[in-house]
Amino acid sequence: MQAQARGSVGQLKGGDVGQAQGAHDSEQFWSSFGNSLTPASDQGNRTRGLFSHKKPDATAGALDRQIDFFQYDAANNNLRFATTIEPKELLDYHGDIQASLAVNGFRMSAEDRAQFQQLQSAQLRIDVVQTRSLLQDVLDPMAWTSLASLFPDSSGSLPPMQNLSFDPGAASQKMKQVILPGGSGQWAVNLSMAHKESAFVGILKTVSNNIGKFAPIVGLPQIGVEALQGFSQMYGAFEQRTTFLINSFPQLAFATQQARTAAATQQGVNLVPGDYILVPHAYTNQLTPVLDKVELRQGYLVAKGSPTNTSIMDLALAFKPDITYLSATFGIKPIMPATAGPNPSTT
Repeated sequence: MQAQARGSVGQLKGGDVGQAQGAHDSEQFWSSFGNSLTPASDQGNRTRGLFSHKKPDATAGALDRQIDFFQYDAANNNLRFATTIEPKELLDYHGDIQASLAVNGFRMSAEDRAQFQQLQSAQLRIDVVQTRSLLQDVLDPMAWTSLASLFPDSSGSLPPMQNLSFDPGAASQKMKQVILPGGSGQWAVNLSMAHKESAFVGILKTVSNNIGKFAPIVGLPQIGVEALQGFSQMYGAFEQRTTFLINSFPQLAFATQQARTAAATQQGVNLVPGDYILVPHAYTNQLTPVLDKVELRQGYLVAKGSPTNTSIMDLALAFKPDITYLSATFGIKPIMPATAGPNPSTT
């Protein structure tokens, strides 16, 4: 499929974004992204257990733009590294879960806003992948992918921040009902910018009727991992070269205590329901010293004690340090098993 994609887009080459911070070879990145999803198998063709720990080609992405995950601890009103979430904080549930993800807001630093003004487009892609099949020996693990585009408003400027939320369910209703067998999964969020004169951006504009906000382009619900690999390779071939704002390979995540214990690995992050801040590594050192001095309001970071009668958007724009981040809410709930045996009310 990759060879076909190359042939289809050979005429699209050109439109290089140069050596800007976060620039990368899209075809190499998305090929490596797809390869990282290759499942570990024993006899036969069906998947067993967790995915392989094959490391993706780190040179394919933008190291300074890879995501550091922070969780907003509402109980203590501060921000913390998601890596500090203890297994005992996870849902105590032995079974499958239903997960959801929504983007609440997106803030760009002045440097990144200037780059957006030059390139004039951004593409947000969200992937959620099962780590094992819902029906062992019958189905392959499934994946959900949502793609949205962002173009400037009528004045050619970055849209107002209040327009920079995105519900993947708008691209596919099934993105609201992602089933993670055994309580674990993989997920990735990537936000990149393509050259405004590239044929790839031209294609996106023909399928997007909205400007000034994240507009759904593609929703791929419940496709097999092999299909996702093929889509990723073709997507990279069309995209050619872009500049990352936020970058991640599939990240192993655990939503239940039982899933974390069964995995017997130190890899991956623990996820509790709630709000998260996704920060490019380039900005992490600036945010770390103020983790206990910030609070989250309506999806944006503001300084603690900020006036409540001031616009959230004004507070978010004035927030220091001046960093780029994306805020998201993860929903996690158990899928209750069917009750076995006779109904007690009838006996």
